[in-house]
Amino acid sequence: MKKKSARFLISTAILAASGAGTQVTLAQERIMSLDEVIVTAQKREQSLQDTPVAVTALSGEAIRVNKIIDVNDLSGLAPNLSVRPAVGGVSLPAFSMRGITSYGVVAGSDKQISIYLDGVYIGSPRASIFQLPDIQRVEVLRGPQGTLFGRNATGGAISITTRDPEGEFAARQALGYGNRDYFRSETSVDMPTIGDFSAYFSYTTEEQDGDIDNLGGGTTWDRTAFNYGRGTSPKTLGEVDTEGFFLSALYEPTDTLELSYKFDYSKDNGSPRGNAILSDFDTGTLPVEGAILLDLLSQANPDLLWDGKTTRPDAVSNPFTQSRDQKVRGHNFTVLWEISDDLSLKNTLAYRESDVFSSADISGTSGWVVGPVVGAALGLAADTPFCYVCTDAVGYSEQWSNELQLTWDGELATITSGLLYFESEDESGSPRGGVNTYTFAMTPGHVLPLAQDLLPQGAEQSYSLNDAESYAAYGQAEIHITDDLDLLLGLRYTKDDKSGSYVNGTLDAPTYRKFSYDDDNLSYLLGFSYAVNSDLMVYGKYSTAFVSGGSVAGFGFDPEEAESWEFGTKADFMDGRLRANLALFDVTYDHLQFAQSGTLVPGAEGIDVLVVDGGTLEARGMELEMTALPLEGLTLQATLGYQDVKFAKYTDLVAAGANAIGPDAYPNSSIEPTLVPEWNASLGAYYDTKPLFGSTYLSLGLTGIWQDDIRLEPNPGRADATPFGVMEFIPANWELNARASLKNIMVGENWNGELALWGRNLTDSDEMSFATNFGAFPSGSFQVSRSYGVDLILNYR
Repeated sequence: MKKKSARFLISTAILAASGAGTQVTLAQERIMSLDEVIVTAQKREQSLQDTPVAVTALSGEAIRVNKIIDVNDLSGLAPNLSVRPAVGGVSLPAFSMRGITSYGVVAGSDKQISIYLDGVYIGSPRASIFQLPDIQRVEVLRGPQGTLFGRNATGGAISITTRDPEGEFAARQALGYGNRDYFRSETSVDMPTIGDFSAYFSYTTEEQDGDIDNLGGGTTWDRTAFNYGRGTSPKTLGEVDTEGFFLSALYEPTDTLELSYKFDYSKDNGSPRGNAILSDFDTGTLPVEGAILLDLLSQANPDLLWDGKTTRPDAVSNPFTQSRDQKVRGHNFTVLWEISDDLSLKNTLAYRESDVFSSADISGTSGWVVGPVVGAALGLAADTPFCYVCTDAVGYSEQWSNELQLTWDGELATITSGLLYFESEDESGSPRGGVNTYTFAMTPGHVLPLAQDLLPQGAEQSYSLNDAESYAAYGQAEIHITDDLDLLLGLRYTKDDKSGSYVNGTLDAPTYRKFSYDDDNLSYLLGFSYAVNSDLMVYGKYSTAFVSGGSVAGFGFDPEEAESWEFGTKADFMDGRLRANLALFDVTYDHLQFAQSGTLVPGAEGIDVLVVDGGTLEARGMELEMTALPLEGLTLQATLGYQDVKFAKYTDLVAAGANAIGPDAYPNSSIEPTLVPEWNASLGAYYDTKPLFGSTYLSLGLTGIWQDDIRLEPNPGRADATPFGVMEFIPANWELNARASLKNIMVGENWNGELALWGRNLTDSDEMSFATNFGAFPSGSFQVSRSYGVDLILNYR
């Protein structure tokens, strides 16, 4: 079958052209040329160099060298892609690519950068936080993908592919040990083929202490009033505590029919990253009770107050924070039928589910206690716990999807067409009967200060219930005008139906704000690809895409629409020893979906966050990926991304939220895009020696990832006039990852082993990774500190 031959190419691929750390070849089979890389960027298997899409393909070896465990670890490994965990207990990934930033933080909204697992779209942002199971490759598709990948991919898509069974008995055991009590175990077993059936399973567990001490560790909070028991704050913040199970089964009754089933399960009980106050207090923006707050500060531990730094502290006091309880599971059933040499039919039926409870001190203040003035005002004893902004958050989602795809690869054209159905249910916000966000308030009887350790029931519950259905039909054709010239045509129709409720108020008297939404969209693509010769291909295209609209508590928002021009080249030089892929792009995002506080929207004062029309954003730039084989065994890799991003226009709501207009406006105000580095780059050097003894050889890998300044504060005028200037930018910085391993160590007749030393963030870059402006002060979280360890891997086959 075609798929089997493509699988062989993938499993023996020497280099993922744009993936850091891939090897040239096995030590005993050196070939001085780059091997073909197979990608599925157009929903079928193609050579990377023949695909008219800006796509970065990371192989399994690249994933190992850079210790990619979840999607947050992908930052910087593709041009113009950055990923920053947002503040909060779940640490939702904030993706940035081609000028757009996406993390779907508002209930009922969608993401601009989609994640796919084995071809299945993951709808919920919380469901995208999981340990990546048995990865065969990761593809980063840059730019709008509206025709083939559909809604919610205006910035691009990340496609993760897991491996299939090998069909013969094999076993693998990997053990890892490192600093901060790091431990990781990976166990996988492939079963031999029985008749037409093959299968394998794997189990992974990983633990590591956090990199910031929690001075409030051991504090216990009682949530039994709303059915979440008692939770204890961890001793360190940023802890890793995960386990996952993966099963893959394959049934091949004929040479032309495959039935595949995959199941993944991931559990995460790690702790959120530590949050600290970044600056002094802006007394001009303190609440009415500013004097009381300042009195409270006078009672605080001096170590908890601003020290003028924005780099990672050794310790913070976040006693409200506790370890999250998150579970993600999924089923994928795929049927592939090769009807003829030119025609194939594929159907993917999937179900996914996730649930999470998390609590976090996102202001970095829950180590504070009530002082005498506050106590007198509220009739509370001194030393009662206090928090400026803390959250208890619940998320539950489930989704069904089915995609039927027909591919015809003929002499006149190659056509990929399909039908898609997607259905989801989602709940997010506070626990039923509990408070979502505990905020500063001096009103007696209010939820704050937090009297003793008992969290109250139902005082200000607020949660969202969202149901969504989506139907789509698509087709994309490569019409072969000549042997070298293809015309690209794509069209997709999508119909969205959404409904739900926003629930707030007390448990006894909740208020339901119901909403419904329905709309449709037509996305399309026009382009060409031209093979100048066997080593050079050029392409150009104009494409559109959209992010689905919706409603929060009855306040509707329109679809976000993207229109993009892209021109690119893919070239091999020097007899296949140098590869250079270049993409130039210009994209406009209209009706930008922007998260905004409900306090700024008339009639929405009781709603925490809404989605509003943010205006029009324009981005243009370039992306370059190069790979070279200068010497036998040595691979050099480099990427470079540039993006010039600006608002063509922004709305008054966006400006008011950043104090750029209105009575609270700052002098010299403007609005600038955030979380988008202008430049980013990566450099890699990877070397395999000749056999040192027997068949054992040394493999060395080094990757440096650099990102330019990243803006966090949208209003430069506000940054200049307040202490918020400390959070205006994440400074430019390097992250250095390395791995050195002895491979193919023979242990008996059927066993071989690998011994590896590895390190992540070896330069110990300690800049903040995210920051939040709370009006009176900003707080932030920080890059994970240096990690290092040793891996021992044994393989049996």
